[in-house]
Amino acid sequence: MRSALGFAVLLYVALGIAGITWMSLRGDDLGARTIGGGGWTPIAAGLGFALAVLLVSDLLLERFEWTRLLRREVLAAFAPLTPATAVTLAVLSGVGEELFFRGALQPAIGWVASAVVFGALHTSFDRQLAGWTLFATVVGFGLGGLFHVTGSVLAPAIAHTVINGVQLTRLATTRRERVD
Repeated sequence: MRSALGFAVLLYVALGIAGITWMSLRGDDLGARTIGGGGWTPIAAGLGFALAVLLVSDLLLERFEWTRLLRREVLAAFAPLTPATAVTLAVLSGVGEELFFRGALQPAIGWVASAVVFGALHTSFDRQLAGWTLFATVVGFGLGGLFHVTGSVLAPAIAHTVINGVQLTRLATTRRERVD
């Protein structure tokens, strides 16, 4: 677990730093771009989108083998996955990836291209996990839409963090129940 967890932490921190640096070099108002001024709107939008994605994920888990395979792969990579590790990974991935993909990349290459890149980077060498790449691309379009509508990274970062937090915590709990 140490090497996979260490790599993930470094990757997400590097993405976040790269995103902030890129936005800063471009001359973005980082306060407006990252937090925005929409009051509760970005928070509500992020939470609503996260709920929708989690419901769809649950439906997919019941119907497709690739979702169960992905769960096994994640568990194997981060075993033993604890709830604390799950939350840490969720926050780092949600914030780091959204600062990079939505805050920096989307304004540079566009909504569609950034969603496709996001999906392509959520891939595996295992062909059986192609559904994951497609699903990540669709979610990338949604996260990009949140950014487009709100003008800030806050909504997609909240959504991404909640989605990953719930999914990873479920995995950590499932794993612990099987072991106990």
